[in-house]
Amino acid sequence: MAGQQYISKFAHIKSKNIAKSACIFGPSTINENSIIDPSVIIGYPIRSKTKQISLKNQTSPIETLYDESSSGSKIGKRNHIRAFSIVYENTQLDNDVETGTHVVIREKSQIGSGSIIGSATIIDGEVIIGKNARIQSHNFIPPKLKIGDDVFLGPSVRFANDLYPVSNRLIETVVKDHVVIGIASIILPGITLGERSIIAARSVVTKDVPSDTVVLGSPAKPIMTREEYDQKKTLYESE
Repeated sequence: MAGQQYISKFAHIKSKNIAKSACIFGPSTINENSIIDPSVIIGYPIRSKTKQISLKNQTSPIETLYDESSSGSKIGKRNHIRAFSIVYENTQLDNDVETGTHVVIREKSQIGSGSIIGSATIIDGEVIIGKNARIQSHNFIPPKLKIGDDVFLGPSVRFANDLYPVSNRLIETVVKDHVVIGIASIILPGITLGERSIIAARSVVTKDVPSDTVVLGSPAKPIMTREEYDQKKTLYESE
């Protein structure tokens, strides 16, 4: 699929910026002025559908089979989906969303306007991300995660969603508006990070973090208020 363009006859393409090696499956919508880079796949069918294809003696090209099984995805205006990224079916990206390269966004995810998803990040399905989020590279965002507006995730942040792996009960984690999470931090299942809270680099968060609180360590503990942090940040920037 990487070498030749495939655009479904069911797709609604309103942009001229579709690379010659992109694949658009099912009734996907690509809105005005969006850029779909080389080797990008939009509307990739979920695992249960590809599994059914593999179990049958099909003779049609795999692109046709994927196209026929896909429910499509919706890409808003002025998006830029960079090379080697995959957007699964039943996913919605609002306007002005950007991805890095090698990003995977699995089914039933929603990403708000103006958000940026860094290279090699995996959004593992059923994830909601708000507006103007900044998700840096190599993040893992599992199902049942809600991320608010104006959230910043440093590189290599990891969230968990299962208290007793491997169980059949996944637990929702909530990251509220204006939260900052430092590089290589780990957030355990069922946690709520309050508005404007800050998780310092390499922290392990084992319980809810109150709003306007900075935490550090393993397990993470409060070390200052957000107001104190912002004052130190302002002083640092002025030096």
